[in-house]
Amino acid sequence: MDIVSVEQMKAIESKANAGGLSYDQMMRNAGEGIANWICQNVNPEKGVVGLIGSGNNGGDTIIALTKLASLGFRSLGFLLNKRQDDPLLADFVEAGGALVELFHNENIALFQAALTPKIIILDGILGTGIRLPIRSELKKLMGSLHDILEDRTDIHIIAVDCPSGLDCDTGEVSEVSFMANDTLYMAAVKQGLLVPPGRIYAGDLSSIDIGIRNISEISIDALPMIIDKKYCEKILPERPGDGHKGTFGTCLVIAGSRSYTGAAYLTGKAAYRSGCGLVHMVSIDSVQEALAGKLVEAVWSTIPGKNSQYDPAGINLLKGVLEKADAIVIGPGWGLGDLNLQFLGGLIERLPQTLPTLFDADALKLLGKISEWWKRVPENSLLTPHPGELSALTGLSISEIQSNRWKITQKFAMQWGVTLLLKGAVPVISTQEGQLLIHPVCDSILATAGSGDVLSGLIGGFLAQSLSVSKAAALGTCIQAKTAQILKSRPNKGTATALDILDLLTFE
Repeated sequence: MDIVSVEQMKAIESKANAGGLSYDQMMRNAGEGIANWICQNVNPEKGVVGLIGSGNNGGDTIIALTKLASLGFRSLGFLLNKRQDDPLLADFVEAGGALVELFHNENIALFQAALTPKIIILDGILGTGIRLPIRSELKKLMGSLHDILEDRTDIHIIAVDCPSGLDCDTGEVSEVSFMANDTLYMAAVKQGLLVPPGRIYAGDLSSIDIGIRNISEISIDALPMIIDKKYCEKILPERPGDGHKGTFGTCLVIAGSRSYTGAAYLTGKAAYRSGCGLVHMVSIDSVQEALAGKLVEAVWSTIPGKNSQYDPAGINLLKGVLEKADAIVIGPGWGLGDLNLQFLGGLIERLPQTLPTLFDADALKLLGKISEWWKRVPENSLLTPHPGELSALTGLSISEIQSNRWKITQKFAMQWGVTLLLKGAVPVISTQEGQLLIHPVCDSILATAGSGDVLSGLIGGFLAQSLSVSKAAALGTCIQAKTAQILKSRPNKGTATALDILDLLTFE
């Protein structure tokens, strides 16, 4: 699914209209699509209340309410702005719906009385073109509604295209915006829905088909893609019935130190959980001794250690190991000592230029100390930094990176000729050609020590199974996010350890 700015969406709709799909038909498709989604995904038997503004989102909402009323569901529309001579309102009343005006805070008591438990709210007050601040009269009215809805966990709020009062380019929200359980976006995701705090206010995201086909072909701009389940299902490696361990590749993992043995375990185990055929672990003696009885599936090679660092002379022991690898993961749990820097510098000179290579954790910070490292790493390199690690690589502050995650990720991926996965809330992937892939996960349950090691192992395992670096990064991110959803459903929802994530890795 494509991601667009507000102006890009306007241009796409304009071209679709010129091509024969009228604006009126798009609105009708949107409204009927919303009603169908409600019938299929939530139970409308307790009724649906629509908050109706003067724009197209209000029109979408009225059409949805009309169809639901025609199906026999109690449907009530509250008008927050006048809609002059709008035939959609007459259709709604004729279908059995009821209309109430909320102008100037009139009839607020009626709105409050309508909020029976399990009722559905359709938020169609403001659309994607809104710019903050909201005008004072409407803001006051929305503030009253916000106060009524704020603590009503027994009500299901659905935003039409976007939560009202959200800037769909920047993700900024008004203090009177409603927190949605679901946002039903029309045709393409507006980028502000994927940028905190907008991402948090939007809830779960679902697409409504309004009749526009091949959006990326209609747009004159290269559009970012959203990583969703449908995309990941297409790229999930096949498991032929006659496959053997060689079929599914060898992932080489160079990880761990005396202080961080767990990083090696999590990375290696997650690589196996991806379905790769063999994981070959490389570390210093103390790590191998600590984990050999726990990571029993792995093949082990050891590098001489000095002060719990990798001895640069040990690179000579890896020639045969590197030749047999289908992918390599470098850096989890290394530490930042000078010997590790020398080891990394020598290692990247020995890496086959076509070997898919993932750099993570301490390897990223050490890379930043190597002159023009981007000219020396393999052509299929993937870097998986969190904002602090990307700061160390680029010299930019964390706040600069967080304020413009998409463009900065894209800029440096293209500049360095690598694929970049910027972790954190709403992960961003950019290929070296500048194609952006965005995953809509925004969940602090993944903010725990070791979760990045799990992700690196998972991605490394997919690389060993011949996925491209961008697809492996997307699939690993998607599976870890799905696991987070499962963890949140447990009694102690909201917290987890890296082992919890590892044990529950699933795509189902």
